Amino acid sequence: MQESGLLRAVGHDLAAEMRRHRPANCVTTSAAVQTWHRTSGRFAEGRVSDVSIQQGQGTSARYVLPDGLRHRATTGLDPRVARLDAALGAVPGRTDAVRGAPEWMALPAVLDALGELEAAARDFDPSIAHVVVDFEFDDQDMCLIHDGHPVDEHRLLSYLTVRVIARRDGRTATGFYTPGTGGPLSDIDTRAAGVEVARRAVEGLVARPAPVGHLPVVVAGGRGMVLLHEACCHPLEGDEVLRGSVYADRVGEQVASGLVTLTDDPTVTGAVGSFAHDDEGTPGSPTTLIENGVLKGFLTDQESASRLGRPSSGNGRCTTVLQPPQARMTNTCLGAGTSSVDDLIEGTEFGIYAQHVGGGEVIESTGEFTFRVTNGYLVENGKVTDPIEETTITGTGTQVLRDIDAIADDVVVGAAKCGKFGQWVPVGVVGPTLRVGSLLVGGTQA
Repeated sequence: MQESGLLRAVGHDLAAEMRRHRPANCVTTSAAVQTWHRTSGRFAEGRVSDVSIQQGQGTSARYVLPDGLRHRATTGLDPRVARLDAALGAVPGRTDAVRGAPEWMALPAVLDALGELEAAARDFDPSIAHVVVDFEFDDQDMCLIHDGHPVDEHRLLSYLTVRVIARRDGRTATGFYTPGTGGPLSDIDTRAAGVEVARRAVEGLVARPAPVGHLPVVVAGGRGMVLLHEACCHPLEGDEVLRGSVYADRVGEQVASGLVTLTDDPTVTGAVGSFAHDDEGTPGSPTTLIENGVLKGFLTDQESASRLGRPSSGNGRCTTVLQPPQARMTNTCLGAGTSSVDDLIEGTEFGIYAQHVGGGEVIESTGEFTFRVTNGYLVENGKVTDPIEETTITGTGTQVLRDIDAIADDVVVGAAKCGKFGQWVPVGVVGPTLRVGSLLVGGTQA
């Protein structure tokens, strides 16, 4: 039996079990049967190290009740997980039919591709001292059941975190880049990635100290949208709304600059957060969060949607079916503006240009944040000039949304990873270059 057929057969039995054991006061149900193959590790100096190869199977059943939810899960493909009042026994023997790891994840092919990346980075400039790539590849097959209706889902992920260290004349600088795709590694131009991250490292060798103060910040498209994802959109997730986020009870209000239209869209081709159905079997579709500055809606899974009195937006996500789904973003998308990037820069007298926004700290309910700018530049008299040393930007999501005063037309699809309550999922960050009128920029020079 092919794996999709096996999962559908188990899913059929699971749906039948859930119909038999559904509590009388149940609002809605979801269930999932999943197999996954995951390879992660580190590539450096032409070798792979710290390799983790995981193969797993899981079955889950979830009942949304008026007073909360019940989630049961077990490793293996066992429809008895739907029995709320029964202990689980051994996993059925038919799990032996599950296929092995796919060919595209085989380490020889990975070595070839990442070797090309390293070679391209080292060939860029003799100052390149180290090239380190952390990689994650994921291949999942799922049968998802929402209120008894099964659908099949197949997902791929290739995600790289690339760091290149350059050294010259006693100075050291690091370039960062995080290419990713909802497909095999061959979908990433690894040679181009090596050149780009090496360029960032080499330019950092002549970096000036970053300025300090409240300044305009120009944020690059793609990966730079992490700023909006973390600081502005987490408070729009249904569970945060129920906990009293700054956007609770504000649908219909002007919460952002009129330039801002934000959507969450799991249908973006090739993006790492894309899918046909969420992890509860709800069809994936774009959800408008903010339109021309006006708050339009929230991101919900089945539980938060029930408590908010609205349909699920299809944002129930989990790392594997062994964990309960949560209301999570998929691909955070900022609508394009009408200005060119050159026009936006020319309109900035003095500030910084943040090319790569890295990790930091965020209070999810309020959107208060501090992020690292790991590859940044000065903007002086309407021109991008010298690179700056690593610095920070600090503010709140509500402030960022109000203070966006220019948006360019250069939409870029980027990739990131997002953690919430111990679960990590890939998320797309899609959008153009933008300018925030004022953020607190850290640094070493006043």
